[in-house]
Amino acid sequence: MKWKTRIISALIHAAVLLACFGVLFVLVRLTEPDREQRSSGPAQETSQEAESRETETETEAESGTESLAEGEGEESQEEYFTKGYGYDAWETVLEDMWTPPKEEPYVPPTVILATDLHYQSHQADDRGQAFQTFVENCDGKVVEYLPELLEAFLDEVIEKEPSALVLSGDITMNGESINHQELTERLRRVQDAGIQVLVIPGNHDINNTNAAVYFGDEKKQTPSVTGDEFLELYYDYGYDQAFSRDETSLSYAYALDEKNWLLMLDSAQYDPVNRVEGRIRDTTLEWMEGVLQEAEEKGVFVLPIAHHNLLSQSRMYTTQCTMENHLQVIELLEKYGCPLFLSGHLHVQRIHQYRSEPGVPQEEAGIREIVTDALSIPPCQYGFLEWKEDGSLEYSTAAVNVSAWAAETGNENPDLLDFEDWSYRYIRELISSQIASSIRNLGEEITWSMAGTYASVYMDYYAGRAINKEDVRSTKGYRWWQRNLPDSPMLQEMEAMMADSDRDNNYLLIPEAL
Repeated sequence: MKWKTRIISALIHAAVLLACFGVLFVLVRLTEPDREQRSSGPAQETSQEAESRETETETEAESGTESLAEGEGEESQEEYFTKGYGYDAWETVLEDMWTPPKEEPYVPPTVILATDLHYQSHQADDRGQAFQTFVENCDGKVVEYLPELLEAFLDEVIEKEPSALVLSGDITMNGESINHQELTERLRRVQDAGIQVLVIPGNHDINNTNAAVYFGDEKKQTPSVTGDEFLELYYDYGYDQAFSRDETSLSYAYALDEKNWLLMLDSAQYDPVNRVEGRIRDTTLEWMEGVLQEAEEKGVFVLPIAHHNLLSQSRMYTTQCTMENHLQVIELLEKYGCPLFLSGHLHVQRIHQYRSEPGVPQEEAGIREIVTDALSIPPCQYGFLEWKEDGSLEYSTAAVNVSAWAAETGNENPDLLDFEDWSYRYIRELISSQIASSIRNLGEEITWSMAGTYASVYMDYYAGRAINKEDVRSTKGYRWWQRNLPDSPMLQEMEAMMADSDRDNNYLLIPEAL
């Protein structure tokens, strides 16, 4: 009986072992493709080829992860995935195939803003008498050197590498087609440097009946551009990159980055001909609200930019500057919490905050506006806008360093090599001459003393510098004004400019703007 028991026990153990081997065999077959299919190849494969392929397979199996590490091709990686040789080897292959992208830290954007370039090509004049007469009646634009000024400015833009360059209207002298065409060509190199140029028109740029060229003694009318032609010329400078465009104007919205949008607003009126006054069309206001609603839903900061002014900025220039429907625009922008508005047009560097009525306290005041002065008028400065990591927004100005540009490019013109001094003397003499021509019968010494005082106030005012009233009123020139022409409009203008210049207007920090 004992031997029978032993036999049965042995049979049971044998059955268990066979079952284990059977399970192991099934697992191997499930994880390993059919060896015959791999080794035999297509039906037409010769026995020699099959033998060779089988040898390669056996070699690869013996080499294991070593062949995989050496990257012996797609077939070896397939073998590895098929057979599997452990977690470590598997991890190695994944690293070779895909590396998780590193999350780049967020870098806040920067914008360079220039306005009122009033670009004048050298091809539009011959520096003759007609041209000189035109310059003498300008408001201080350095017309003679506008192409050089622009080139120096663009070099600075490229060097500073902002997120975008914004040109907010009056980009040509009087909308001349020749000036538009040359300007678009010069802007190309900024885009080629990877900096997006964003353009909107001003009141000088489209359908301007004053478009002219100056040759010899004659000012000759020349073609301006239409709205459609403007769009075609500047299509690559904002319009093609816009994520939304207004169908009824040349307005558009541009995504500066995922957190900040620029609302580029066409405030000019040019159908059928241009007007000095600005206005945002009713249809454009509807489009604006759609963009602002979307931004609010997505938590995006919106910065609106136009050519014409949103607020009454000047005691001296009280007409034709503020948009005709500015109250509507203010209401819409404040509805969506826009803290800042940028513009040009005035040719004066100004910063102002909206108050619904006089005496409103600072904490209850509304939207701020920065007016950047004309790039074409000394000190030939532009605005620099920087988003900060702490959520604040900083604005400052800088003058184009034309002298450095002239030296670096080998220009031998002494005016350009000492541009800061030349441009100061140029505008002082120009404004003084204009004022002196309006003063009669006071003698040369008195006349030029009065004119010089006016010119000094004018230059500081345009540049946005603070003016000390007492210092001005203590000058001999100002006392001559009081004594000889106390009711003169020009004396009133000086008083208006000084009243506007009680602080510096070249810097603004908006804490917690974003």
